[in-house]
Amino acid sequence: MKALGAYIFAGGFTIGVSKHFDVEAHFEMKPGLYKKTFLANFPKIPVFEGESNWPRKKYKNQIDFVYCNPPCAPWSNLGATQKGADAWKKDPRVSCWTNSFNLLKELNPNALAIESVPRVYSKNGGYPMIMELTNKAHKLGYQTTHMLIDGQFAGLNHSRKRFFFIATRYGLNSPRLNFSPAPTTGEALTSFKKEYGDDPGFVFKMGENEKPYLKHCKMGESLRTTWERYNPPETWVRGGMRGGVKGRPQFMKWRLHVDKICPVIAGGFYIHPKEDRLFGHKELSYLSGFPINYKWEGPPSSIGSQIARGVMPPVAEFVARIIKKSIVEKNKKNDDHQVIDLRKAPTQESLL
Repeated sequence: MKALGAYIFAGGFTIGVSKHFDVEAHFEMKPGLYKKTFLANFPKIPVFEGESNWPRKKYKNQIDFVYCNPPCAPWSNLGATQKGADAWKKDPRVSCWTNSFNLLKELNPNALAIESVPRVYSKNGGYPMIMELTNKAHKLGYQTTHMLIDGQFAGLNHSRKRFFFIATRYGLNSPRLNFSPAPTTGEALTSFKKEYGDDPGFVFKMGENEKPYLKHCKMGESLRTTWERYNPPETWVRGGMRGGVKGRPQFMKWRLHVDKICPVIAGGFYIHPKEDRLFGHKELSYLSGFPINYKWEGPPSSIGSQIARGVMPPVAEFVARIIKKSIVEKNKKNDDHQVIDLRKAPTQESLL
């Protein structure tokens, strides 16, 4: 069976999908370093950059599964806090969702999946858009599934809650999962060392003003909190980034707890639970389900965002597997629409 990806960037989604489908091409936005990383790992898959250059006619009626990962920044919680809950409506990146959905009409596949953050499905987020696309898919003859999932239950080494908009020609059965939690950060790092040794890869850089506070940062604590312990408010100097406090660490830098599951990875910001440093890119790749030998192009400092900006390979494999099963078995549609929530184990009552 054949698949085609849109807005896949560094290739995490394709790693998982390629275990079940032959990936024919990527449709991407404007040129960027993500293409270099992808082609370093998948040199035989063509990449077409710029929506006006997508050869839609070439692939019409040739693709079984279209999978998409449009930018999720319009619905990020940070953006909503800074710009307002409705700011996404004016964000030009929302057009990437439209471009992705339109591939349903333009390529006529058996199935389509679009991934984003859960806020795209919230009443204060993109829910009206999701329902509009749902109705359009029904008119085109597809069943729709709104799937919420925590990646830790699909084989990922950290907790990552995401939303998938799925349209299928055939019925998509609710999958069964093992809801045992992911390994703790400490357990995952121990497994990494056993398999790959002591080389963490490129260690993401700290600011010089942050380094003195590392040894005082406790497990589960933000480096900003540590800094504020030693710098009372009356000493703060305003005028930092976005009018903030000069010298104060970014709020995203946390020392992970060795006995807790790693939270969602949003870049190379996390502090090693036992060593006074940020994670290395190989450790971060391992926590995210990328092959340890995956090649990363561009500045080393960009690798954290390349890893984070995409669908994690184990989750991609899970989604591709259940969609392929739907196509192969030509499951009968029970309803035009269903909601599947895989963010936590179902209660006994919900199974009855």
